[in-house]
Amino acid sequence: MLNLKLNEIASLCNGKLNDKKFNDINIDLISIDTRTIEQDDMYMPIIGEKFDGHVFIDEAFNKGASATFSKYGEYDNPNNKPVIWVKNTNQAFINLAANYVKKLEKLKIIAITGSNGKTTTKDLIASVLEKDLIVKKTIGNLNNHIGVPRTLLRFDKHTDVGVVEMGTDGFGQIEVLSNMAKPNIAIITNIGDSHLEQLKTRENIADEKLHIIDGLKDDGIFIYNNDDGILREKVKSLNIKQKTISFGTRKDSDFVIKIIESNKNGSVFSINGYVFNIPLIGTHQVLNSTIAIIIGKLFNIDRQVIIDALGKKEITKMRSELIACNGFDILNDSYKSNPQSLRSALETANLLTGYSRKIAILGDMLELGDNEVELHKEIGREISPENVDYLLLYGKLSKNIYNEAIKNFYGNRVFYFDTKDKLIDKAKFLITKNSLVLVKASRSMRMEEIIEVLSHINL
Repeated sequence: MLNLKLNEIASLCNGKLNDKKFNDINIDLISIDTRTIEQDDMYMPIIGEKFDGHVFIDEAFNKGASATFSKYGEYDNPNNKPVIWVKNTNQAFINLAANYVKKLEKLKIIAITGSNGKTTTKDLIASVLEKDLIVKKTIGNLNNHIGVPRTLLRFDKHTDVGVVEMGTDGFGQIEVLSNMAKPNIAIITNIGDSHLEQLKTRENIADEKLHIIDGLKDDGIFIYNNDDGILREKVKSLNIKQKTISFGTRKDSDFVIKIIESNKNGSVFSINGYVFNIPLIGTHQVLNSTIAIIIGKLFNIDRQVIIDALGKKEITKMRSELIACNGFDILNDSYKSNPQSLRSALETANLLTGYSRKIAILGDMLELGDNEVELHKEIGREISPENVDYLLLYGKLSKNIYNEAIKNFYGNRVFYFDTKDKLIDKAKFLITKNSLVLVKASRSMRMEEIIEVLSHINL
């Protein structure tokens, strides 16, 4: 709860309250959505590419809002309601959040970015810390210039740690988010191929993600994935004044990971010789968990508390989610897909032992920019016929995976479909008892529709 008076809010966002008689109205929550706004909330009319929240100010007041922000001249205020006038509501939202968190003296902010693993890492960190500390975190993946202010404004004087996810789909965005939050700890999980459409190269993606250091406090800590070659070399080239901590399977990492075992029940691994067991599968989840373990160590969390927290963590749906069906399992990793995350998913499927047949159902990887065709072809060339028994492909771009993969697979083991129904029919025929079925594609491919049907097969 904010627990701020309107004159304080006006000062924090560099705005002007329309009438001093409203100075002492207390605000606990700021809402950007009139569909969910509640009595006594304050309304923030966000401006997007296809909408302008100023249109809904009267609706906000009709639903009980006690005040609103408005760009100068955008609202005529016929009933002399409390209004804080600003030059730009989106910028005012950022200013308010940035200045508000400065007031929270005991708050420590952990900022996380990266191409993959942000949300899982955020959840793991919160799980490790929440037994001993009051922790709040980004809800879902609200990680942009609107989501981050919403997250920061949920913190209050009782919050010990705020775990903030930061995303980008263009140049200059991470810099804004980092300078807004002023984190005590900044983390980069990895550099992948997400948002190549906007950022063009992985080097550009790394440069953009590294702007998370811009707002890092002078006595802060920067944590990064030492297994990521591009990131590792970029960090070496920078004169980072804050303390840096690296993690990875490379022996020159500060926290050296060794994976001992990974099966359907989870993963066993060691960090600098200390063994951990987590109910998450795949090397990428080991890396995500390692970040949470490092954070636990920095906050002096007891090792057993860390182990217990990681042992209880449940995976978010559609992110390396192992679904036990009637006689076979589905590895549902259909939340998103890019070359890096797809390679991780295939590696995870390969690590899982005890299956008599492994089937990969793959759809398009989207938003890869000018190289989208070649990136799909690369995946097709890389998929090993020794690790995948049958490969089923769906989507216009996935035809490029098919065209390359079919060159490596002997026999009739690679199939392309132009409809989900045809793919499902083939999958039903191929799935046998004790099969593992990996399903992965970009979110908009809606591969959960395939999973819904296959999960009800009775073998």
